[in-house]
Amino acid sequence: MDNNPVSPMQLPGSFDWDKLGEFIASVSEQMKETDRRMKETDRRMKETDLQMKETDRRIKETDRVFQETARFIQQSRSDIVEMRQEFRQQIRDITTRFLSQSGHIVEGLMEPSAWNLFKDLGFNIVACWKEMKATNKLTQRRMEVDLFYHDTTEAIAVEVKIKCEREDIDHFLEQMSHFKEVFTRYSDVNVYAAIAALNYNRGADAYAAEKGLFVIHVTDNDVFTVDATTKENKIYF
Repeated sequence: MDNNPVSPMQLPGSFDWDKLGEFIASVSEQMKETDRRMKETDRRMKETDLQMKETDRRIKETDRVFQETARFIQQSRSDIVEMRQEFRQQIRDITTRFLSQSGHIVEGLMEPSAWNLFKDLGFNIVACWKEMKATNKLTQRRMEVDLFYHDTTEAIAVEVKIKCEREDIDHFLEQMSHFKEVFTRYSDVNVYAAIAALNYNRGADAYAAEKGLFVIHVTDNDVFTVDATTKENKIYF
């Protein structure tokens, strides 16, 4: 006779309710764990979605800032170009006014000094005209002379410059070639030409002397000197 007990699961028609309960409990626990994990995954997906939305927002914000910065840079460049143009124009205006006023100052300083300079050269100066202007009505040629010293038979037309270039000498001589066409009242007067400048560039003073002009320099303490002691070899019109 076999004394070992037979398990209920081994008997036909028997069922182990304890095992079933354990299985159901195990499945329930697994389902709970799965549900927990799904909720955690869903939470993480929502966080990821929020992060992506935040990243997208930041990208859009960065793009907006970049576009605003680009517009600001472009506007700044335009403003800088405009400011430079205005500044350059102001400098030109200031320079023009300064040179204009400086020219008048040189003329004012030279006017009394040149009397003695030209008298020492043998001129019998009786009068001086400043900024003498005239226009020939027939030819419409207009001319202006900064300083004009004269007597009854001779005169000196003086061009006053702050800075004198060689081109200024050529222009002055071209103007002087039409002097009597414009200033007809001096048709019987020998009109000499003189240049006076604070600065002569590129040997402009030597060039003027070669062309036969009286060359007047300004030395220390606003003293004027002339390059000649006589009228010889000086051009007149």
